[in-house]
Amino acid sequence: MLNKDQVEKLQRESAGDDKLLSMVFDALGDPGRLQIFKILLENENVCVSDVANILGISVPAASKQLTILEISGLVEKIRKGQATCSKVLEENPTTKSIIKVLKMVEA
Repeated sequence: MLNKDQVEKLQRESAGDDKLLSMVFDALGDPGRLQIFKILLENENVCVSDVANILGISVPAASKQLTILEISGLVEKIRKGQATCSKVLEENPTTKSIIKVLKMVEA
């Protein structure tokens, strides 16, 4: 049985990780956002208007979906003049793991 210190340590360590993983799974649990994530993986600096055109949705709807992916730590937004583009944060350890899983599933 764990002592009080061990329980508290595990609570502290898992709280942040669980919240982050939950956000990632929520973000990629939506088929549209998963599709956007895959598009961003295959193409560099895709702009919001590009996502809207590819998916046949409005620019505000595309922007909202990209914001959710950004909040989850999977992508970052980049300003290119007046356009806002996004790219996958491939160096993020969580993102690396997600990419590995996607490659395994799609193989």
